[in-house]
Amino acid sequence: MGRVLSWIALTMAVLILGLAGVGYVLVQHYNGNIDRISGVFTNRGKAPAKAPHDAMNVLLVGSDTRAGDNGVGTGGHHLTSGQRSDTIILAHLYGSSDNALFVSFPRDSYVEIPAWTDPKTGTVHRSRHDKINSAIAEGGPALLIATIEKLTDIRVDHYVQVDFVGFKKMVDKLGGVEICLKQDVNDAKSQLTLSKGRHHINGTTALAFARDRHSFAGQDLDRIKNQQQLIGSMIHKVLSSGTLLNPLKLNGFLNAATSSLQVDEKLTFGDMKDIALRVRGFNSGHVLFTTVPFSNPAARINGASVVKLDEVADEALFSALRQDKAPGTPAKPTSAGKLTVKPAAIRVRVYNGSGVAGLARKAFNDLSGIGFATTGTPSNRGSGATQTTVFYGPSKADSAKTLAAAIPGAVLQEDPNLTRTLEVVVGSGYTGAHAVTVTGGTPTATASPGPKLRTAQDDVCA
Repeated sequence: MGRVLSWIALTMAVLILGLAGVGYVLVQHYNGNIDRISGVFTNRGKAPAKAPHDAMNVLLVGSDTRAGDNGVGTGGHHLTSGQRSDTIILAHLYGSSDNALFVSFPRDSYVEIPAWTDPKTGTVHRSRHDKINSAIAEGGPALLIATIEKLTDIRVDHYVQVDFVGFKKMVDKLGGVEICLKQDVNDAKSQLTLSKGRHHINGTTALAFARDRHSFAGQDLDRIKNQQQLIGSMIHKVLSSGTLLNPLKLNGFLNAATSSLQVDEKLTFGDMKDIALRVRGFNSGHVLFTTVPFSNPAARINGASVVKLDEVADEALFSALRQDKAPGTPAKPTSAGKLTVKPAAIRVRVYNGSGVAGLARKAFNDLSGIGFATTGTPSNRGSGATQTTVFYGPSKADSAKTLAAAIPGAVLQEDPNLTRTLEVVVGSGYTGAHAVTVTGGTPTATASPGPKLRTAQDDVCA
């Protein structure tokens, strides 16, 4: 159970310390509850550069170990192999805005596991492609950090995990939280039995809700959405006046949260104070959630079922994080220079990469309406993509500039297999297309749609 929602502890035990405005002495008390893990960061000379604007990236992991009690010892514990993780979150605390973005990675994401050396045996393991949760199972937190950094080119500043023993107590200390189901659920494995609609639940039911994946068609992907809904509800409840203005309730909750928290040994008391101070002005609308875009949630590779990530949409998301660009930051112009090819001379096929029903048909009609030579019938190409991508052959770069300029937030990618016809893969951030001028005008910068987000403030039943 402990592997499911480790990120709750960081959000509640560190983020809320600042949100609640607790004093120095109390922060020091809660810090004393937290266990330190040694041996997490190795070979930092190969790590990506630090984020600009003093932004911070924290890897949040829920894990099981094969040792009892999560293998945790007091006074610092060296964790290597033997763990499993169903929950992997990269939390970005923006330096350029009052926001925090939690990016979830499906446990079966098919990624490159970098080469690594077993510290116990000295055995050198070559790089390979595998499910992302195999990294922590084989090489512990250090290999998982190296895998995330290899995938994203984002430096991980700190590592957090939870044993989850105190999760039910955390929810109960809040007096329960609110969730919403889109269908009736009766799952024997998680022991969750709830009807469709809104519910106020206690800790036991919250844990079952967080664990359940068998009741939903999307399995782990739907479980990620449920976990995001649950943590959003918890943050919203913590930030309510009924909690912040009730010292006994707040103290009981924070004690439960920090007692189940483990962090890397480099996360000092001073770092915790810094995090608390930087998020003091947050509210629940500033805490954002998304899932890393994927192109195929049920791909088969070497006989195994894996989640194939969307490389184009992923890079757009990771690039924005590397630059500490907050959601809604104006994007740079899609291309520079004059537009030289008229829409009527540009053949376009449209695909739906978002999984949102009808979005490709909308884009097809929008582009047809402003003069592009749309062809074929809109069809699906994966799901989960957030950013719209224009694919073009080597001889059609000028045509691609015109097409991308007509779609706010679109990115360009050359495809050597394409010839005359361009392809548009529509992401969930698609907002429409507009007419362009082909008389020498330069595309105008527009707000980047970025990943599809929800906040801790959102109505869970909306």
